[in-house]
Amino acid sequence: MKTLLKIDDLYAGVANKEILKGINLEIKPSEIHVIMGPNGTGKSTLSSVIMGDPNYTVNKGKITYEDKDLLKMKVDERARAGIFLAMQYPSELSGVTNFDFLKTAIDAKKVQEHIKTLEFNNLLNKMTQKLKMKDDYINRFVNVGFSGGEKKKNEILQMLLLKPKLVILDEIDSGLDIDAIK
Repeated sequence: MKTLLKIDDLYAGVANKEILKGINLEIKPSEIHVIMGPNGTGKSTLSSVIMGDPNYTVNKGKITYEDKDLLKMKVDERARAGIFLAMQYPSELSGVTNFDFLKTAIDAKKVQEHIKTLEFNNLLNKMTQKLKMKDDYINRFVNVGFSGGEKKKNEILQMLLLKPKLVILDEIDSGLDIDAIK
């Protein structure tokens, strides 16, 4: 089976502090990997490096994604290639509605094949009902005033719509109550 993501001898860090020291990992399509450990051991750092956060530096090693050098790809190229990071604390985008954000993301992923607005609206309504999200969700600004559970549902909705090949969930339970976790 072909490899989706391969990390070889990765050394990386942030603010001149090396956090990852010799990480090796291979993920094939449809596999699920769970990385656990105490705070400060590099789980979020690894997620940020894979996604291309410019605050992190790779000092040594190699990451390939679908046989391409991931470290040479920009963040948007990684996203368009099918990598999705659900962050521990998603950003708020004041002035940008969920509808506009998601429609733009869908259109960017398909590159030239834009989904019609009515078709997208129907799809979005179907998905928000499936996730038991409030009716006003699509007109609210991205994550502004959202509870922890709403932010996580928002990221799940993004995953359902974008259909990424590689999903990275960074501390998916942060800020959630028991109902939101379900």
